[in-house]
Amino acid sequence: MYRLVTKYRIFGLRHEYDTTNHTNHMVLKPVSAAPQEFETELAATDWALANHDDMLHHPNFVVTPVHHMVLTWRPEDEPAI
Repeated sequence: MYRLVTKYRIFGLRHEYDTTNHTNHMVLKPVSAAPQEFETELAATDWALANHDDMLHHPNFVVTPVHHMVLTWRPEDEPAI
């Protein structure tokens, strides 16, 4: 039996200057001090709000879902013989 597990990550929005086209654009950058994944979107947001010094360079951020397909097996899933 398969089960879908959703984890969340924090990405900061940063302005970057493109020297080729001489334009500014927004780029999503991983927040290096943040844990790799969070169990819930609320946990990721709470971490960002509680770690002001780590988020100093990312005043604008997004929390994005990352999906993992996990194989699980339980004896009760087996058909009776």
